[in-house]
Amino acid sequence: LRAQMNPHFVFNCLNSVNRFILLNQPLAASQYLTKFARLIRLVLENSRSEMISLEKELETLGLYIEMEALRFADRFSYAIELDESMEANCIDIPPMLIQPYVENAIWHGLLHKKGKDGRLDIAVRLLGKDLQVEITDNGVGRFVANLLKSKSASEHKSFGMSVTAERLQLLSKLYNRDI
Repeated sequence: LRAQMNPHFVFNCLNSVNRFILLNQPLAASQYLTKFARLIRLVLENSRSEMISLEKELETLGLYIEMEALRFADRFSYAIELDESMEANCIDIPPMLIQPYVENAIWHGLLHKKGKDGRLDIAVRLLGKDLQVEITDNGVGRFVANLLKSKSASEHKSFGMSVTAERLQLLSKLYNRDI
């Protein structure tokens, strides 16, 4: 889980802090660095536990999204909607399950979109006894994202989605239910 935090994200965050420093924006650099440190601490703390509260997962996720939005000059807005009947501090989930899907939506959908009208929405609700997390964006779509990916000269391979899929399979076996 500790390795799941995308090294490119860490590298890019540090470059963002450097950019704020070079642009002589010490307050922005300090605020960004403070958020980055808090996010890293949360990820490390959460990765030590098999389960964490949904509240803690959403706090970590919100901080991650906020940093990506700042880093990309507010090219997208976002909202995390929690079903009002839920008590997020009383629901436990495995850590870092939602983040790879959100990262995928940002990097492969929203960042290829022109302009600053990108939108990311995360809805968390209970359906009976099941927790449902729905991630939607108004990005370029999977077809265009795949075309752009195939044209890219980058050798970068993302492991977040495959690691998460493996985790879900293991959790399904462990708890003997479809996760």
